[in-house]
Amino acid sequence: MAKFKIIILTLAFLAALFASLSVTNWGLGEQQPLGYEPSAGLRLPESGIGDVGFEIFTSYVFSFEILALVLTAALVGAVWVARKEVA
Repeated sequence: MAKFKIIILTLAFLAALFASLSVTNWGLGEQQPLGYEPSAGLRLPESGIGDVGFEIFTSYVFSFEILALVLTAALVGAVWVARKEVA
């Protein structure tokens, strides 16, 4: 009986994921700016952190997501290894 609950929950999750992916506007018709231009009277940031953030979330977003999955798996593995045995 528990197996059916897991299967139903998994199918519901996949249906919600598919629905959210299918209705998302991926910006195919919109042209995003390729750089940061400050408003009038403001100066460019000197650290360059805005450029780094822009590149991470545009050009390297897939790599960023894969890195997040790998680090999450490493964290779960570390917790699994460090758990105490119950006597």
